[in-house]
Amino acid sequence: MIIKLNNKDHEIEEGISLAAFIENIGLKPDGIAVAINYEVVPKDQWSETILHDKQELMLIQAVSGG
Repeated sequence: MIIKLNNKDHEIEEGISLAAFIENIGLKPDGIAVAINYEVVPKDQWSETILHDKQELMLIQAVSGG
């Protein structure tokens, strides 16, 4: 299956959760937000949110500083 993350294709295994995908690409969940098809997914739902073929994900990462 293929999904788009910030306009880049990623091949994923069927049945993978959003939480597992974030971990697999080496990101820590702190300080990031994810939208699937332009709808933000609350962090407490990541583990039960299953990704599907051709979904578009947008990842936004908070950056501290001034």
